[in-house]
Amino acid sequence: MLLWRFRWMMYGGRLPSSKNVSVRIRRNGVDIMNELRVMSVMAHQDDFEFEAAGLFLQLRQYYGDRVKLKILTTSRGGSGHYLHDIETTAQIREKEAQASAAIVGAEYENLTQLDGSHIPAQVFCDRNMLGGLWNAIRAFAPDYVIAPPISTNPLAGIHIDHQHTAEAVRLVAYQLGVPNAYPTMNGKRLLRFKLPIILNCIDNYAKEPIWHFRVNVDAFRKQKMRMLRCHKSQIEEWLPFVHNLDKAKIPPWSAEEWKKQTEMHHIQRNQLCGFESEQWQEYFAITAWGGGGWNESTHSGQIKKDFPFAEWK
Repeated sequence: MLLWRFRWMMYGGRLPSSKNVSVRIRRNGVDIMNELRVMSVMAHQDDFEFEAAGLFLQLRQYYGDRVKLKILTTSRGGSGHYLHDIETTAQIREKEAQASAAIVGAEYENLTQLDGSHIPAQVFCDRNMLGGLWNAIRAFAPDYVIAPPISTNPLAGIHIDHQHTAEAVRLVAYQLGVPNAYPTMNGKRLLRFKLPIILNCIDNYAKEPIWHFRVNVDAFRKQKMRMLRCHKSQIEEWLPFVHNLDKAKIPPWSAEEWKKQTEMHHIQRNQLCGFESEQWQEYFAITAWGGGGWNESTHSGQIKKDFPFAEWK
């Protein structure tokens, strides 16, 4: 805890006082402080940073140590390199993800399936994977889960890991409240579980502009770029390779060119969602995943209380 506070203060963060927060409560069987709990469930180790790191940085600044943040990935990302083998790539990406998470004081975890294994690459929604995800969410007991959207456009390009991670979150959402849906791993079976609000971010492949609120993260450009740069194997090596498959030679990586591309990424996000702006924004949609009565109107009030900095459509 002290480590992330030190790092945050070193890079300009302001932590509000939490001296009045001392009462311990139990939520979904987890003994916690009276705090907000937000969980990101993404496919790969660098997916979160592109679409939701700014929100986590904003939450950390606003709540200080009164918010608990977690980053969960469904794949080890072992196929995300052209020189290293799968195991070497997975180990590198694990360390990169941990370094990035430490900047915002978040916990990082790669999904453990029901049989105790991890997914090296290519995510599929089978019982083994879904049961692991069910356990991971119930163990953390989040108030909010942020996940990729399910692409509904049959002509849109998709990434198998992104699409199946989104489908997995949707498939287990209702069953989070079912105590015998899957065997409980590493803990006591919970009888009652408060379902989280599940939000979708924009997906970099499908690029469908479905959103209800946005968060201006312009003040966190420097920190968000630092988090992205932790993923050196992707930013400097894999992405330049996979984005230039039609070229005979991989262009040399340039920090300045990457910075321009990152700026353009946010400009294009704004344009996709109907804005002409150079400010960095992140966009989120409220899903009904987890219960038939969950929708924008029933949950916007709670979200406005928990995310008072959000701007609504």
